[in-house]
Amino acid sequence: MKEHILQIHFREVFFIFKKARVRQSIEQLQKNLSDREISGVLGVSRNSAARIRQASDERRKEWDELLMMSDDELCHFFYPDKFKPKSSYAPADYAYIHRELSKVGATGALLWEEYCEKCKNEGEKACSYPTFARGCKRYTVSRNYASHVEHKPGVTLEAKAESSAIRQH
Repeated sequence: MKEHILQIHFREVFFIFKKARVRQSIEQLQKNLSDREISGVLGVSRNSAARIRQASDERRKEWDELLMMSDDELCHFFYPDKFKPKSSYAPADYAYIHRELSKVGATGALLWEEYCEKCKNEGEKACSYPTFARGCKRYTVSRNYASHVEHKPGVTLEAKAESSAIRQH
């Protein structure tokens, strides 16, 4: 879990760094610096500076217009393919799945098959069973749900069968 958090944190820091560099590159381009000069000042590649200059020229955007955009909008404007959501799978309704799992006879595999069928009918791509199960686990952990058995007292008996002798009274 700790490794997963570090990967997410690194990814967020990288995107923040990348977003800041786009804005700084635009500010330097506004000062009529060459691509090589921007590369030296900001520590970005000459091709990155050239790509930003070319994209703004092709779309006929003024530097002031671009600087009015948020960092997210700038990154999407200059790098539309790189800042797309990663998941290409249809999202599962984990709240519904959690409610269904509390019913008698419901299993994760059956609910996954139901999810796959729903995706197929809607023409979307379904995730694999292990991914589905991890999503269910993340959902329950994030909401601090406790695993408990609901039954009426005296109807069923639950016992640990660790010892070989069970006494009856």
